[in-house]
Amino acid sequence: MQIVDILLVLMVWAVWVVLAALLFFFLYWTIRLAIRHEKRRLPTPREIADQERRERMAAERVAQYRPRQRRPK
Repeated sequence: MQIVDILLVLMVWAVWVVLAALLFFFLYWTIRLAIRHEKRRLPTPREIADQERRERMAAERVAQYRPRQRRPK
């Protein structure tokens, strides 16, 4: 009877391990696909305007800190 009990416990344990592994891979793939989908989406007009504004402000900062050229005498 002891061997049957051990086999039963092993079978139940194996089923739980397989279910846990399947759940893990399901969650992994859904998160991975969601991230890939998020990268592919088109930016909204507001996001495009914000990006252009950021680039313009960065260019103005560079121009502001660029040393001025001296005129030759």
